[in-house]
Amino acid sequence: MVQLPDEILEKILCRLSVKDLFRFKCVSKSWFTLISSPYFVKLHLNRSVQTKSNLSLFLRDYHLFRVDFNSLEDFKEEGFLRPVEIDYLASRYPYYEISICGSCDGLLCMSIHDIMKNVFLWNPSTKKSIQLPLPPPVSTAVSTADKLNSFVYRFGYDNTNNDYKVVKLMFFKIRESIEDYEIKVYSLKSNSWHIPKKFPYCPKLKSIGDSITCGAMHWISKVGSEKKRSIVAFDLGTEIYRVISLPELSDSYYYLYLDNLEGCLSATCSYHSSNVDIFLLKEYGGKNEHWSKLITISQPLISIGSFYTVKAIAYSKCGKKVLFLMDYERLIWYNLEDKSDEEIMFLGIEDLDEVYTCMESIVSLDVPEAVPANPNLI
Repeated sequence: MVQLPDEILEKILCRLSVKDLFRFKCVSKSWFTLISSPYFVKLHLNRSVQTKSNLSLFLRDYHLFRVDFNSLEDFKEEGFLRPVEIDYLASRYPYYEISICGSCDGLLCMSIHDIMKNVFLWNPSTKKSIQLPLPPPVSTAVSTADKLNSFVYRFGYDNTNNDYKVVKLMFFKIRESIEDYEIKVYSLKSNSWHIPKKFPYCPKLKSIGDSITCGAMHWISKVGSEKKRSIVAFDLGTEIYRVISLPELSDSYYYLYLDNLEGCLSATCSYHSSNVDIFLLKEYGGKNEHWSKLITISQPLISIGSFYTVKAIAYSKCGKKVLFLMDYERLIWYNLEDKSDEEIMFLGIEDLDEVYTCMESIVSLDVPEAVPANPNLI
């Protein structure tokens, strides 16, 4: 039997599905080593990103569903898609509601709405999951008398340290008009939490969508003595903050939030005029960093009726259409060239509380033993 060079073998294997790769691990010890190597994991992941192969859409109303991304592209008007309900989570946590907090490189971050507010990471392709250790207690800088108003988890990739991070923001009500917050960060590589130095101005909770991109988490804060609304970027690797100016807005707005459109930071602005602008931050972090308007959507432009919020989910494979979530109820394809739109209809789903893309990957969730939360680190 002719032995293929590793370079050719890698190019062949990286085109295969996760299911096939797991089967081929059994061919030989050398194949097992190759497929398990961090280099090959990244190679397989990068090809999936470039080609949008093996990409799924995860939908949540009261239950969690999965639908193949290709079926969205092939959707025909007046037809219905049949998403597959995922019973893996329901069987493990039958009495609790579960939310998706983020998707990155084939991993989903899930929050369990129980007393302890547990969080776990799950790779749907490998069927592996880990529950995160509990974060450290609230800092002494935040009084126990302060009321925990709300909290949010977000998940993304730290490209500085080749690590996956979960960020938890906790918001406290101190007095009627004064709020405080605390930030905690979990590292998959160390399987532990810590509390970094926080930005001096409180984030605006409603500004935070799926806002981890380019190795940083983003939110809007009122900065400085003038309380100027600005975007704050928290670098997951260096844990340094920087301030980014808002895009140039055309009108007074009532809703502005940040999101992630296929690795690009997006800002969605809903105006009192009922128009919606979506901006993308180009050349992120460089000297030529700038906002570019992707689209302006007005009520007459979309044929499906009135809307208040618009979330950009993904581009089509050809790049000519964008998938939008409207009011957390409806998914539509919007054609950037001819300005037409088409609503995607699902059987068995009433509302779309959360919609995330997730590709197949062999990213591992093997971690060291959990490090207990240490109050002395606060």
